[in-house]
Order: sequence, then C-alpha cells, then structure tokens
Amino acid sequence: MNWRSGAAHLLREPLVQFMLAGALVYAAMAGRVPDVGERRIVVNEAVVARLANRWTESFRRAPSQQELDGIISEYVRDQVYYREALRLGLDQDDEVVMRRMRNKMIALATSEAEAATPSDAELQKLIDQDPARYAPEVTYGFDQLYLGADTPKARAAAQTALQLLRAGKPATDLAQPAPIPASYSQNAASDVAALFGGPFADALRGLPLGQWSGPVTSGLGLHLVKVSARSTPTPPSLDKVRQQVTNDWHNTQRRKAEEEAYRKVLANYDVVIEQPK
Repeated sequence: MNWRSGAAHLLREPLVQFMLAGALVYAAMAGRVPDVGERRIVVNEAVVARLANRWTESFRRAPSQQELDGIISEYVRDQVYYREALRLGLDQDDEVVMRRMRNKMIALATSEAEAATPSDAELQKLIDQDPARYAPEVTYGFDQLYLGADTPKARAAAQTALQLLRAGKPATDLAQPAPIPASYSQNAASDVAALFGGPFADALRGLPLGQWSGPVTSGLGLHLVKVSARSTPTPPSLDKVRQQVTNDWHNTQRRKAEEEAYRKVLANYDVVIEQPK
C-alpha cells in the first residue's frame, strides 16, 4: 500500500472525518482573517441544482425561472451575511451557533450507525432483553367508585364503602360526583394512565379480578375499583414489531457512536473547570 492509497483509506474513516470537521469548525471560529477567495461567491450549476431540488422537495414541483432567480438571490444574501458575520466574529460565544455546530458534528459521528442495517438476530436480542416493551399493551375492564380527594375522611368512607360493596350492597351514598364514567371496558393501560395517572394504571395490574378493592389513588383522589377483565399479552413477534425494535436499535447505535466519537476527541483536550469560590 503506497502513501496515497493509505491516506485515502484513512480519510474514509468516520472518526478521521469527524476530527477533520472539528478542525475546520475550529479554524472558521478562530482566525477571522478570510483569504481572497472568501470575497468571491460562486453559484455554480451544482449549487443551483441543489437549491432547485430543495424547492421541488418542498413544493412537489420544479421552480419557475422567476422563482429560481429569487432562490439564488436569497442564497447569495445568506452567503454575504454569513461570511460578514464570521468576519466580525458574531458567532463567538453564541450558544445557538455552538449548538448548531455540535449537532453537525454529531451527525458526522453517527452517519455510519444511521445507515447500518441490523440483522434479525440483533433485533431479536433487543426483544428478548425487554419483551414487555414490545408486547401488545395490556387492556382493562373495570368499575370505579370515586370517593373524593385523598383525605382522612375519604379514607374512612372508603373502608365503609368497601365493606358494603363486598357484601353485595350499594355504596352510592358515599360516592362523590366526578366528571368520569363509573365503568370502563377494554381500555389500554396508556389510556387509563392518561385519565387517572400512572400509579392508578400500575395498581390495576395487581388487583384481583371480580372483586372490589382499594382504595386506589389517582390524580383525582381516591377510588374503589373492581377489575372485571385484564388481557394477557402474547409474546412479541419480530415480524409484528420490526419497525419499533429497528428504531430502538438505531437509537442505541447512534448513542454509542456519538459517545465513542466524543470520548476519542475529548482525549485531545485538556479540560480545566474552575468552580466559583
């Protein structure tokens, strides 16, 4: 392998591209002494084609000549203001600019992970690690008796009402008015959580079927609850959850790639943190 092929191979490495991009960003933010070429704005065929393609993607049609002239004019205006802003150092200590550059560096670092395709074995491993995440959502059917805000008086009323209900007697006199139905059927756990709160939905998992229980606390207050139906989710199948688990796989790979690239670049910096006294 000669030095040219070796250099070409090195330049194809994502980490090298990441570090080169960082060096370019640093150079752009450090000097503010533009060369003669920075005063020359060239709108070549490639630039015009890129601008026209963006228009077509947004409006689902090609731009007219007048519209294209307007797009090019705005591009030139952007370039002029951008270069003058750099020349004046307006990007220095600007959190918005720094965040934008950070996002571009992250995009460079994670581009390979973004384009990767997971195998079925890798996806199945994710499912096996957390099957509940990919299983169909549990649904509930239940009746509830609302007893008002969570106070000592309401808790005392709950015990009385619970005894009555378990004895097959009505306890409507102890119920409090509420803008919610008394009965629910085949409601997904997420829907129950949205209406009553997460702790209420979690409590339904452990309540016995066909028996009044409680009190159970919700965002509204206290309830007595009788769970009449609770589904048993089937084990998740890769064919049915492929898109969800693929998205999770990509998210994991992106996080790993970003963290690995950051740690490698960070090793080249001497970070000094001076806490205020």
